[in-house]
Amino acid sequence: MLAPPMRIFLTIAALLVIVILVGGVASLTWLMTRGPSEAQAARIAAVLESTAPPGEPAAYAHCASCHLHDGAGRPDGSIPGLAGQRQAVLENKLHRLRLGITRLPVMDPFARTLTPKEITEIAKYLSALPAAESAVTPASNVVRDRGASRYALHCASCHGANGEGHDGLFASRLCGQYAGYLYRRLHEIATRARGDADAIMQDAIAHVSAGELRVIAAWLAEGKGCVAP
Repeated sequence: MLAPPMRIFLTIAALLVIVILVGGVASLTWLMTRGPSEAQAARIAAVLESTAPPGEPAAYAHCASCHLHDGAGRPDGSIPGLAGQRQAVLENKLHRLRLGITRLPVMDPFARTLTPKEITEIAKYLSALPAAESAVTPASNVVRDRGASRYALHCASCHGANGEGHDGLFASRLCGQYAGYLYRRLHEIATRARGDADAIMQDAIAHVSAGELRVIAAWLAEGKGCVAP
């Protein structure tokens, strides 16, 4: 039987673990569901009201209404940021949408009107834009470390050590992407709720828990170690 001092010590330790875990879950929940900050909301409003900047391809007008002229998307994760994405990845995605190989109902009508030349122009334009500011997360160091280790185990072989992506594999640049978007897409792929992911990725995360997908998204969103495509 444990002595009273040892029982007190173990009780306090258990309570501290619970507090850390609850705090981590609350932080991640906030991260996945938060909307834009005041500064981000003001920037989005300004971009929506602005005209196309010099150098923007005319065909990108179809995309700017959702992804914005600066390619930043939406911080709530409803629309991914495309600025700074790898040109090869963007071209591949748009070509697949144009040909009906990949089906995304919200994008199909626009992608199918694009010519191969317009696809190249859009992809080149977006890849050259500066990526949106990385999300600032309230995640603890424990959560960050776990996200980094889980990412290295499940994702790094295709998407690169820091989430920088890979042209030869058409693997997207993930670092600095919004956590809400990353988690939603990872969850959709793991549960096969959306069929535009390849079989390799589906298999890679099929048995990864929702909690681990969240910490992977949180780590990637911070954009640490990101390099230009």
